[in-house]
Amino acid sequence: MKPALVSLMLLAAAPASAQTLSGMLGSWSGEGVAARGDEPGDRFRCRISLRPEGVASALFAGRCATAQGQQTFTYLVIERDDGTVSAQNRSEPPDELPQRLSGTAQPGLLRLDDGSGSLFEFRLQGDDLRLRIEGSEAGRPTRGEAHLTRQERS
Repeated sequence: MKPALVSLMLLAAAPASAQTLSGMLGSWSGEGVAARGDEPGDRFRCRISLRPEGVASALFAGRCATAQGQQTFTYLVIERDDGTVSAQNRSEPPDELPQRLSGTAQPGLLRLDDGSGSLFEFRLQGDDLRLRIEGSEAGRPTRGEAHLTRQERS
């Protein structure tokens, strides 16, 4: 059997949701603005990668930073056939970020939250990726948005 035919057969056999994140896979970097509470926004830089970890899962890892500090993160994202997703924090050593997130995946959109105000949202816009994060630090709301460009495909 020809390799292209085998690839098409494997793709057709995979659940539709397993293909949802395919356009987002790869390494991304860029910048935007982040703010804490009602403080003015700071330059916000991020490097992230989404790489496949099986038929219906991907590893989402990265680092975002402002002049005031940085945060690294690693989550295993698991897609279900109904378009829902769950994410498990895989940071080593364990960190203060939520241990579990849940949400939805649609073509061009991945949204994960913990139900308590922490959020990661990825939205494809053409060849670019918009990253939106929300959370809290020392009891103050924190939010950021960055425009990322692909550095390489997974």
